[in-house]
Amino acid sequence: MASKKVQLNDEQWSALQALQEANARRYPTDSIKVSNRLRSNGFVEMDRLGGKLLTDQGLHRLQQGR
Repeated sequence: MASKKVQLNDEQWSALQALQEANARRYPTDSIKVSNRLRSNGFVEMDRLGGKLLTDQGLHRLQQGR
């Protein structure tokens, strides 16, 4: 499945990287600012407790590189 690479600004890119690290280390994510654009593109979702998680799409976008 070839998907279009969504362009992200520095703040959005940094948020994805921070979420990846926080999720991997099981750190709280409430201090990480996530834009509506990241959520609307399906890169980030919220869990039932309000924590932020990268979706498979978010992980794939990170693998595509900056």
